[in-house]
Amino acid sequence: MPRRNRYYVPMKRAILILVAVLVLAAVYQFRVRKDMSDFGMYYRAGQRISSGETLYRESDGHLKYFYSPTSALFFAAFSRVPYERAKLFWYILQFLALAGVFFLSLRILPSRGKNAAPLCLWTFLILLKFLGREVELGQVNFFILYALTLMLYLLLEKKEVAPGLLWAPSMFFKPYALVFLPYFLIKKKYTAAVVGLSVFLAGLISPALFYGFRGNLIVLKEWMSSLLYSTPQHFSVYDNASLYGFLSKAFPADWSKGVVPVLILVFLLLALALLWMIRSGRASREVQRPEVLESSFLFIMIPLLSPLGWNYIYLYSVLAVMLIVSAFKKLPLSLQIILVVNFVMISTSLVEIWGRTLFHFYTQSSLVVVNYFVVLFGLFYLRLKKIS
Repeated sequence: MPRRNRYYVPMKRAILILVAVLVLAAVYQFRVRKDMSDFGMYYRAGQRISSGETLYRESDGHLKYFYSPTSALFFAAFSRVPYERAKLFWYILQFLALAGVFFLSLRILPSRGKNAAPLCLWTFLILLKFLGREVELGQVNFFILYALTLMLYLLLEKKEVAPGLLWAPSMFFKPYALVFLPYFLIKKKYTAAVVGLSVFLAGLISPALFYGFRGNLIVLKEWMSSLLYSTPQHFSVYDNASLYGFLSKAFPADWSKGVVPVLILVFLLLALALLWMIRSGRASREVQRPEVLESSFLFIMIPLLSPLGWNYIYLYSVLAVMLIVSAFKKLPLSLQIILVVNFVMISTSLVEIWGRTLFHFYTQSSLVVVNYFVVLFGLFYLRLKKIS
């Protein structure tokens, strides 16, 4: 009997890993492989920068490259291998990055990841819609989220140089991580801020290896022009799920000028809520690792405040959802019911479940923004009651 117990757990884990590998292989072969359109855009950018060609072309249409020229250097490595092989490699790396996000999130939770398996399972199921869409497109957000979560983990270990080095590269792909700059300054993490900004500025020069310094300036101007011209066109498109997208769709056309003042007001309210949480966490001895909740709040502000905040970008809420689920039993019954309904809405908002009419209304109206204001309130309540 003791011998059976000795080998039972490793064998069980091996079987689970094998099943997971088989499932992921089947998903790739029959669902993901035929899409990954965004990875195709990255692959093409890698080819272009390797050849010293311009990255930003109107002829690319919907799949026009929007990221910085520096980010294309990363994709240049993938363009060295055949496209189908590069796609498979990217697919595997995506899941490794996602596993890293869950692992680090468990490590930095104030509860230190108690009941890890159910906690990960519930978080995964709640966010499965976003995670699946990210994989299907072959997007880069898992890698950015992993870098930012590792940054937070190292900050909690009282390190600043390494967090700065992780913070900077994420901004080469998407400027989301800029929300952490004021946070660094408020928390007096000056070294992390200086290191990050220095690396970012130095990184903008690096494409000169392929373009030359003058050519690099031209490409940087093309990048900025592309962003300034193309971004406003996406504010009110069907699946824009940012706060600006929500407000621009909610306001009638003749009230469109009122969107910006409301946006500023909401932003100020969110900033004040975050400042209060930082001050409260700093003053309370009951709150362990206050930076975890504060950072999870900032992670949700990434898709909310990004002009191009598509639905699947709410995958940045992994840490926030994990925090709420881990503290769920400490919440009052009324808030538990609200959060359960909210999480069910988030996880089941699929055309296959809701039907085309209801799903179209939910997506067109950007109602996921409302869902995530509920999540932000849940985080605020945790700090208010000094639960986390």
